[in-house]
Amino acid sequence: MNTNKKIMRNGSAFLTFLWSMAIANSAMALSQWGAPPKPDKVPTDIETGLMNMINWVLGFISIVAVLMVIWGGVLYLTSAGDETKAENGKKTVTYAFIGLIIAGLAYGIVEVVVVKILI
Repeated sequence: MNTNKKIMRNGSAFLTFLWSMAIANSAMALSQWGAPPKPDKVPTDIETGLMNMINWVLGFISIVAVLMVIWGGVLYLTSAGDETKAENGKKTVTYAFIGLIIAGLAYGIVEVVVVKILI
């Protein structure tokens, strides 16, 4: 019984941490959607339009990955001792973190290519 209390306490702390990360990541993704377009809603050049699109896609992927981390945590916490459900929750969290890492690396690569090489 004591183990279940520890799992619930640690799980609650983990979900709180994930929720705060989701809010922070969403705010960051929203703030990096690119420069505001001109009044006629057309980017000034192809690089600006491409960066706006890439930032939007990577922000969306980051938000989905954070939501999947939260979903995996919920699956893990509600497994109620069922090993297959717990394993599915662990896999979901692992793959979502891998997705977040890939999205971060993709953003970094795009920034390096556009800022350091093209401009």
